[in-house]
Amino acid sequence: MTGFSSPDSPSAEGWSRFPIAADLQVCVHPQSTPYSPEVEARVDAIWDAETTLRPQLFNGRIFCADRIAPHRIEGHWTDYRHALAQMREPSVFEDRPLRQLAVCGALRCADGFVLARRNPKALYLGGFWQSPPAGTVEARTNDDSVDLGAQLMAETFEELGLTPDVVKIGAPRLAAMHANTLILDIGIDLKTSLPFHLLKERWDAHGNREYDELILAKNEDLKMWSLRSEVLPTTQWLMQADMSPSHRDM
Repeated sequence: MTGFSSPDSPSAEGWSRFPIAADLQVCVHPQSTPYSPEVEARVDAIWDAETTLRPQLFNGRIFCADRIAPHRIEGHWTDYRHALAQMREPSVFEDRPLRQLAVCGALRCADGFVLARRNPKALYLGGFWQSPPAGTVEARTNDDSVDLGAQLMAETFEELGLTPDVVKIGAPRLAAMHANTLILDIGIDLKTSLPFHLLKERWDAHGNREYDELILAKNEDLKMWSLRSEVLPTTQWLMQADMSPSHRDM
């Protein structure tokens, strides 16, 4: 197992892609060393400033990856305020940066590939298009273990209003690290039995406002969408994987 020095594919935007296996496991260990009082003071200052602007922010626990290999990710739990501090000030932890783990569904319905535009007022990457749902791996129970499928299902319900009876979670496809913030997306196959117009009705009625628009990318338009600069690299790579003959035959 290695750290993050050998990405499979770097992109022009500074994002990196890592190969992962369908049987990927996530293992949890304690954080090795606390941060210095000076670093914690800076984190507190950033958190105080952000919560003044957005009082709804909640300092829950989120998972950060320390090492990655195709079959295994190792990492630890930390407070969300640490992750937010790095998003606002990427060098805050100097040579010990966080790599918060996130899930990202490659959502297909009977009509094609689903894309969503992040709300322009979003805390991060507002206005960009991505494959929904997506979100940071967070502590949802008292259990410290990480279940990527359960995390993705929770995001699917929260963001799109879709329930387990109309979706099927598949295998992980790839890992992608964001530039600057070092967020590590795990792209996972996701299918719904609903046609797009019914999916959109669910989103309109029950989804949160993470996105301000939902569209359908038909098969013949996937290549065009995968090359557009306003589509996030994780989604570009997931769309390219979706177009591969081996994936279509699965």
